[in-house]
Amino acid sequence: MKILDNFLVRLGFFYICAVGKTTSVCFDSSVEYKAIKEKKLPVIYACWHGKQIFLIWVHRNENVHALVSKSKDGEYIAAIIRKLGFNSVRGSSSRGGYEALSGMIEMAKSGVSIVFTPDGPRGPLHTVHPGVIITAQKSGLPVIPVGCALKKRYVVRNWDEFDIPFLFNKAAVCYGKPLYVNSGDAIELKTKELEKAINLATARAEGLLSRKKSVCSGEI
Repeated sequence: MKILDNFLVRLGFFYICAVGKTTSVCFDSSVEYKAIKEKKLPVIYACWHGKQIFLIWVHRNENVHALVSKSKDGEYIAAIIRKLGFNSVRGSSSRGGYEALSGMIEMAKSGVSIVFTPDGPRGPLHTVHPGVIITAQKSGLPVIPVGCALKKRYVVRNWDEFDIPFLFNKAAVCYGKPLYVNSGDAIELKTKELEKAINLATARAEGLLSRKKSVCSGEI
């Protein structure tokens, strides 16, 4: 990478670390997810594209594999998350889609956790594309719907309503019930089920932040 590229990667890394270290986090997890987490079993995380920055911090150094586009912006993202203990599979629905999906399926089958932003890279907003469901079906791993809410944020007025967290913040992260996809399940029905589950987890996170007193756990 060039000098400017290296600077931007370091800036992004330090920004995420600064946000994470100055943010008070409230976690709420389903009983089923807690059991999976305690056993350290691999899963497929699914969150909306616009909510990903703070969740990168939450799951740092867990060897999670993420699908990252082959664009220039994707190069920066891949370099930043690598510093935070992630691995990336490069590609998207528009560039290298088949190879990227195959790579994610192979990673899931190998026994590591992976993450999808299933409405990316271009939307529509909060609409699940089938790649995450196909990966779950072929790997047997459960999909964990993840919701994230921030007290203070700047929302980029783009298709994904991207959240940029402020420092010295409050956040809530919620994990819904695992969604399993069997070989005979209809992909389209499962995508709708996952959409509903992610939206419910997001609404739960937003509800926790709006309460004067937190009722959630301080642990994942």
